[in-house]
Amino acid sequence: MTLDAIDRAFVARWQARGHARPPIRPPVVEPAAPPPPTTDQHPDREPDPGEPGLPRLHGVAEAELGDPDLVSRLLVAGGRQWTALADEVEAARLAGHRAIGIAGGARSEGRSTLVACLTRMLRGRGRDVVVLTAGMAAAEARGAPTGGGRLHDKRIVLVDAGIWFPPGPIRRQRLVMASLGCDAAILVRRAADEPAPAWAAALAAVGVTVLGEVLTFAGTPTGDAA
Repeated sequence: MTLDAIDRAFVARWQARGHARPPIRPPVVEPAAPPPPTTDQHPDREPDPGEPGLPRLHGVAEAELGDPDLVSRLLVAGGRQWTALADEVEAARLAGHRAIGIAGGARSEGRSTLVACLTRMLRGRGRDVVVLTAGMAAAEARGAPTGGGRLHDKRIVLVDAGIWFPPGPIRRQRLVMASLGCDAAILVRRAADEPAPAWAAALAAVGVTVLGEVLTFAGTPTGDAA
């Protein structure tokens, strides 16, 4: 999903361990180049997927993870929010969650850009991150691995999961099928849309843990998402 330029960074509001985190509106700043790559490894970093004993898992290619300039701009503008989000994902992985779906209820919410930013943030920490589409995650869950391995290792798997909550009543069976392959989720909605607390309750009922919610387009965007 390709996004037009966004004037303001995403506003993140997290609900971790039962405590609500109020959204923080970061100042608008000029885009900056991403930090240079580092060879330092995270102290508890998982093995590289090419190492012996770890099955290869092919995900979305780096070149398909959104506009690099936009990703850099958003990471600079919302540094504290991205840090909190990355911390949440790392904690979820340590708690045993293997595949985290980035999901919402409508088109043009900025889910794919959020995945791209979070992926860059985590990889900058030395984490091994694989990005899957909803179809790839479902294939893994059904036992047809995309590239030779089930989701049983310690890599962080982010799923660009699409729409889990279309307009209308929440259908349990549809939700089960939409979330197939994910055992945790980050919910995304536009800041102008009404909160939907029933989403988290519905996901809990089908065994998917909600890590928090991200509010996007908190300011006035220059364009809409594709």
